[in-house]
Amino acid sequence: MKTKTTYTTIHPGMVLKEVLDEKGLSNKEFASTIGMPASVLSDIINGKRSVTPDIAILLEASLGRDAASWLAIQAARDIEVAKAKEEFLRKQEDIETWKSLQNYCNVRILEKVIPGGLGKNTREKINCVFSFFGVEDLYDLRTTFLADVNPSFFRKSSIVSDPVNLFTWKYMAFFASEKSPDPLVSFDSSNLNVLIPAVKETLFANHETLNNLHDLLSCFGIRLVILPNQQGTHIDGFSFWRGEWPTITLTLRGQKLDILAFTLLHEIYHAYKHLHRGNFEKTCISIDGEKDSLEEKEADTFARNSLIPSVEWQLFKASCLGVSPYAMGPRIRAFSEEHGIHPSIVLGRYQHEFNVFDNGRGIERSIN
Repeated sequence: MKTKTTYTTIHPGMVLKEVLDEKGLSNKEFASTIGMPASVLSDIINGKRSVTPDIAILLEASLGRDAASWLAIQAARDIEVAKAKEEFLRKQEDIETWKSLQNYCNVRILEKVIPGGLGKNTREKINCVFSFFGVEDLYDLRTTFLADVNPSFFRKSSIVSDPVNLFTWKYMAFFASEKSPDPLVSFDSSNLNVLIPAVKETLFANHETLNNLHDLLSCFGIRLVILPNQQGTHIDGFSFWRGEWPTITLTLRGQKLDILAFTLLHEIYHAYKHLHRGNFEKTCISIDGEKDSLEEKEADTFARNSLIPSVEWQLFKASCLGVSPYAMGPRIRAFSEEHGIHPSIVLGRYQHEFNVFDNGRGIERSIN
């Protein structure tokens, strides 16, 4: 549908019509007087044809109005028409850019995440998106997106994730990290063995757990960020290094303490062993369905053995041989109390290894 443009200038044909009306001259009569086809004069009066220097001289000779004034009116109109055309083309380009950038990011998610939304018009929205991703234009956004199609330190489910949503979520994590308070101390890669017992104690207590974990990690020079999981991402945790500190981002999918515990320990290992200050290459999103890397497997092993040491777990499993899975509750509680491990963590590992998932009655798994 075409839209009519409203101009602030007037076409010289409008002035000519007023002059002819004042003099009582018809279009046909005036056209004959100046030797101009009536159709040409009609086009000028109706704004369909411009007043050229030759026509301006004829109008000056016949009406006594300076030719330069006719040309000035025409020039003002031509400039405004050109600007309107340029604005229209720019708006068309913005629409195409807006459509194209949605091949690389989820603007619906960004609209909710960025304070105040993306903007009022298409150009504002485009600039806001580019600023969010730290790029100059659509080419840079595409290049950044394609560079992220690599294996990364993501703990994710086996469900295939959407690359656009993953890429958007990743930058949401960066954004949230930059807005978070700085940790209380510098990061020290040698104190991992000190941090783990403190984390386990916090998990065992399970009281104001997220706040306490945030404060604890801050005392070890680590940012902890909690983000909602977005549709099509299936992310549990994400670790990266931006600025002076590593950041661990969790989504709390399922809102279960044992999942939180495993994911947190998994990402802590990445922070200490795989991330390096200023190295952004370790933060790329995996969208190609590759199997877990060696580093992912190392982090999994560390998380399992940190939460429940391997020797103790093997002894526990051996003591449970022949015991019905549905009679495991008391044994799980006794083991967790003896070793200072929250029972939901023991239950979660038991269910995972024995593939039994309906025997957790009476063991609270919620994050408190």
